[in-house]
Amino acid sequence: MRKVIFTMTLLGGLFFAANSVSARGIIFYSNGVKIEVAQELPAELTVGEGEHVNLGVMYEQFSIFWVPMWNYGETKYVLINDAKDTYYDLDAEDFETLKTDFNVTVPETPSIGFWNKIGGKIIWCALILAAVFGWWTSRKDDDEAEIPNQEPEIPNSEV
Repeated sequence: MRKVIFTMTLLGGLFFAANSVSARGIIFYSNGVKIEVAQELPAELTVGEGEHVNLGVMYEQFSIFWVPMWNYGETKYVLINDAKDTYYDLDAEDFETLKTDFNVTVPETPSIGFWNKIGGKIIWCALILAAVFGWWTSRKDDDEAEIPNQEPEIPNSEV
């Protein structure tokens, strides 16, 4: 039981002290805007100085140890360049132009990929279940170790 309390305290301390640790280069969590490519667009679709763009989905995400925990905020379509370092907002007129002029079929609501939507939750649930199972089996082993295997010796009482 002490090991479980110690482990939970240690993990909790790392979680709340991540700001000071992340300043040294080790990142325990991330929180903010994330953009993923939803659909490749034709090569002739460029913006600015001839930079090719793809259709992307922008949302906010919280992750621990680079594994997504949950998504929050507004999910919207954006245009993202091939280097994935610049994005451009889409208004209703640009969105309609994309559909009509370039014959791109786009779902009405943007959707997040499987890994960012569900995959991280599966990993975290599996880790928590493995920790609970490990704690439970070690506790069971400790309980069995306390039970003596031999019968106690009873001294002969002579009457």
